[in-house]
Amino acid sequence: MSKYLLKADYENERITSMKQGDLITVNVPMLENNKLKYGLKAILTKMKKKKVYPSEKGFDIISLATIVYLADTRISRKKHGQDSWTREISIELPVSNTNIWNNQIDVLERMLKFLTGDIWHINFIKRKWLLETALPKQNKTNNYNCASLFSGGMDSLISTINLMQEGKNTLLISHAGEPLTKNAQINIINKLDKAYPNYLHDIMDLWMVFPDNYIPYGENDNNTRSRSFLFIAFGIFVLTGINNVSELLVPENGLIALNVPLDVTRVGSFSTRTTHPFYLNKWNELLSGVGINLTVRNPYWNKTKGEMASECQNKNILVETMKLSFSCSSPNKARWQKMASQHCGYCVPCLIRRAAMHKAFGKDVTNYTINSIKTMQINSNNSKGVQLRSFQYAINKVKSHEGIEKMYIHKSGPLSTDNLYLNELAYTYKRGLLEVDSFIEESLKQEGL
Repeated sequence: MSKYLLKADYENERITSMKQGDLITVNVPMLENNKLKYGLKAILTKMKKKKVYPSEKGFDIISLATIVYLADTRISRKKHGQDSWTREISIELPVSNTNIWNNQIDVLERMLKFLTGDIWHINFIKRKWLLETALPKQNKTNNYNCASLFSGGMDSLISTINLMQEGKNTLLISHAGEPLTKNAQINIINKLDKAYPNYLHDIMDLWMVFPDNYIPYGENDNNTRSRSFLFIAFGIFVLTGINNVSELLVPENGLIALNVPLDVTRVGSFSTRTTHPFYLNKWNELLSGVGINLTVRNPYWNKTKGEMASECQNKNILVETMKLSFSCSSPNKARWQKMASQHCGYCVPCLIRRAAMHKAFGKDVTNYTINSIKTMQINSNNSKGVQLRSFQYAINKVKSHEGIEKMYIHKSGPLSTDNLYLNELAYTYKRGLLEVDSFIEESLKQEGL
């Protein structure tokens, strides 16, 4: 086990490291041939074509997110975690204004610990290299009146359809680190091009991936809990480069956003917090603190996935496009059965997706590795049935104990003390579970169990 200090380096173009005791210091090059690395060079080219010219503060945020994402995916929890989970990671980052950013260290360290479960230490130094060197400032575009994260999943698809139906010229913010996600995003956009030719739904997509074993002695980590930090940071970076838009939409159904642990065993990697209300509030606190006049908002925080689908403003387009979207937590599992990557059908996101389609349409056009709920029920002790069993445990709790959802919503993280807000969150959580329950019960009935 080792502690890590990653230093973003604009002077040298080779990664170097030094080990002293249990501390490994790594100088991470941000430039190659005097051009930005890690997909940032390519995105600047796209930005210029769309007349998007981000600020230096915006660049501070995306450069921090780059180092965080690098650390998260290239420092093995198993090898360097204190308990095979919690790592201790320090970051030294050059920024445009150290005084502004030093006042936000506590906020940043708190939100990163909440998001990834690690111990983070952040130090800021003055950045001499300027973004204007790579992307000279010009007049910013006025073409958009809305901006939204676009993952290629079902929720962002529904959100985008609704924005198109409302006649919003929308800039979609995407990130991908593997082809499956990228292909889903492209295929959906192609469909929307035909369905909504009169409204902008331009995509600004960042492809960021690091070589295996890039950090010396770090190995790799398949966890990507910091992906939402990179995703939102990229969105903020882009929004500092356009006019007329002051809000970044982060569309996610309330059940997944709150992500209450389904049972006592669902901790650690099972309790992701990528769109949790506390985490998004921390983003707004950070943005206000550094003087960036933007906010982050989840417009579907009080909707279940099924409600989002049922209330979609063009359900015909949704049905046609649904099969192109991806919700599965690990679609590459299908390769173990010598099948093409696809939805597994039995992970938590898949079960919520299936329940949503059941509620909205009574059918599901998605291809799943396993369709049978009966099979999962019978094999509830193996990997293909354990998530179903966890759902049934949580469902039984809310059905058997009146009002228990008001206590359970606090299990995934700190929340506001506003009673009306808390009651709405609790009601959303309960409706989400009952939505899954309805799907399970109907499926078992149809399968004769």
